[in-house]
Amino acid sequence: MFKLTYYRRIQLSFLVLIFIPLIVVSTVSYLLIRSSMVEKLQLSNENFLNVMTEEMNKTVDDVTFASHFIVNDANVRANLKSFADTERINNYNDYLLFTQIQDLFNLINTKPLNNNIRMYLVNRQHFVSSSGTEDLTGMKASVTQLMKRVDLNEPEKLQWLGMADNGLGKRSYYIARVIYDSREKQYVSVLLVSIAESYFNKLLSSVEFGKVALFDSSGELISGNPELSLAKTEPNGNVRSSRNISKSSWTLVYEASEREWSGQISRTFYTGLIVVILLFLVFSMTSVWVAKRLHSPVHKLQRVVRQFGLGNLDVRLEVKGKDEIAELGYTLNIMLDQLQQLIHDIEQEQEQKRVMELEALFMQIRPHFLINTLNSIKCSLILQQDKLHSGIIDSLISLLRAYLKVNEPTTLEEECKLLAHYVDIMKIRSEIPLKLEIDLEPMTKELIVPKLILQPLVENAIVHGFVDHPSPTIRVSSRYTEGGIMIEIEDNGSGIEEETLGRLNRRLMFNDDEEGTYQRVGLINVVQRLRLTFGEEATMTISNLQQKGTLVALYLPLGMHHVFLSGGNE
Repeated sequence: MFKLTYYRRIQLSFLVLIFIPLIVVSTVSYLLIRSSMVEKLQLSNENFLNVMTEEMNKTVDDVTFASHFIVNDANVRANLKSFADTERINNYNDYLLFTQIQDLFNLINTKPLNNNIRMYLVNRQHFVSSSGTEDLTGMKASVTQLMKRVDLNEPEKLQWLGMADNGLGKRSYYIARVIYDSREKQYVSVLLVSIAESYFNKLLSSVEFGKVALFDSSGELISGNPELSLAKTEPNGNVRSSRNISKSSWTLVYEASEREWSGQISRTFYTGLIVVILLFLVFSMTSVWVAKRLHSPVHKLQRVVRQFGLGNLDVRLEVKGKDEIAELGYTLNIMLDQLQQLIHDIEQEQEQKRVMELEALFMQIRPHFLINTLNSIKCSLILQQDKLHSGIIDSLISLLRAYLKVNEPTTLEEECKLLAHYVDIMKIRSEIPLKLEIDLEPMTKELIVPKLILQPLVENAIVHGFVDHPSPTIRVSSRYTEGGIMIEIEDNGSGIEEETLGRLNRRLMFNDDEEGTYQRVGLINVVQRLRLTFGEEATMTISNLQQKGTLVALYLPLGMHHVFLSGGNE
């Protein structure tokens, strides 16, 4: 079923508005063509003559430019003076001067000259240098004849020599300019510029009707129809026009008979009819394109997308109707909602990565010199039989080595050994009788966990749980549960207030750290590392014990991608 959509209505209106004016214009043109066509065709041919005149003026300007450049450049004149009496290239100096002359032609050719123009420099010995690559052997006789036409007593002036055979089986029009040395009172070279006859023939042959010819100042035909002459003839119904080519002695003459005009009128009428048909087709296709571009919902879509791109993520398109544009707007709104959510997720992920990178950079300090120094102190203490302090330093070295390899995974058993070293250090540092108990099920000892994952939890218990406690104890245990492993860190400290405990558990569940306190940064970092390793189902909860103290429970889900070291299970 045909549906007159908004797009089709616009297209139909364009076709109607284009078709009616074309019919009117065609009718009026047909009625007026008989009375106005001669004048229009004459004006058209006048314009065509102007185009040919401008082309020839450009060619003459090119010739003038080249001659002025050679004559007015002091270095060029010096080179030509040195080369003036060279009959042939006999030595390196002659070759060098010849090369410099060729470089001059290359420099002139950087200006886009007419391809039909050739330049020749002829010295006093009739040695010829060419701007092209043609063989000059056959031109010697032609050059000799041309030099007879050159008036050597008129330097610094373009001399129009006329048509001549170039010695290669083709005719060209030649222009000469004498390069004169005012000190020695004699010429040093003659610049010959040739314009191929084919250039004129091609330019004048583009006239569709009538006759056209180009003459020099003496009335000699350069190119064109030989039936024309420079002298004016009786009109006899003919239309005649002439143009003088500036800076030259050329005259362009055009003449057409009345019969040629009337024949052109008929051809123009039919041509105009065909043009009208073509214009209708072009306008019809243009209307299809314009109709797709101009209806306002497209502009609304463009504004919404632009505002969204500029940062207004809440902008949406107001969808009206049930046509194609409305469906597009509805789909665009869904896409913008998805992009907004994606941008929000990416921002959160980038912020989390930034915090993790700062933590990683902090942990990547590599104090190798401290380890070496502590090893030296440890050896000194062993020699002095101080086992207590040498053992503390040994524990410190173990921790430092662990910090150096913080990004490498370890086993749960090795992690607990590091905890023992850490507790030994804290016992000396805090001067408390701290006791650490480790109770790991054998099948959990080889579980791969992130290095130093338990140390922040033990540190938190020591710093906040044991204030003036007579016998502080921390117990670390692990056991299998349904679908994973449970690791518990238990202390007999003072515990946590219930309100603070609830708020802390909520923040650990959502990885939130609004207050940014040191202990909470450490706890949230532990949760993030566990979830990056074991997945989003990994959890950490904190609770108070009935007999006083705090229990931190880590649940690690085990999937096919979580493995144990040798001797363990998947």
